[in-house]
Amino acid sequence: MTFMIMNNCLLLSMYMYMCGLFVLLFQWKHILNMMLGFEVLTLSVISLFFFSLVMISLNLYLVITVVVFGVCEATLGLSLLVSFIRLHGNDYVSSLSVYKL
Repeated sequence: MTFMIMNNCLLLSMYMYMCGLFVLLFQWKHILNMMLGFEVLTLSVISLFFFSLVMISLNLYLVITVVVFGVCEATLGLSLLVSFIRLHGNDYVSSLSVYKL
């Protein structure tokens, strides 16, 4: 019974990963949409990692380390987004150009 529950959780994690890739592929006009797609990818990888480690009964300290790096990535991305909006006035990906700097 627990194997079937874990298998469903792994399938849910894979579905979340595919949804994150879908967001990155088709919602790329705004930087905020792309960052949300990256956060969904990070969350799905963390949950996939967590459920696979629970299935083989290993220590979960590595999952905590991955969560800490995910939080650091999110805060860094948000601060860069705020700086970019203050500099350019919008969050369009088309505003990113090497020649404008």
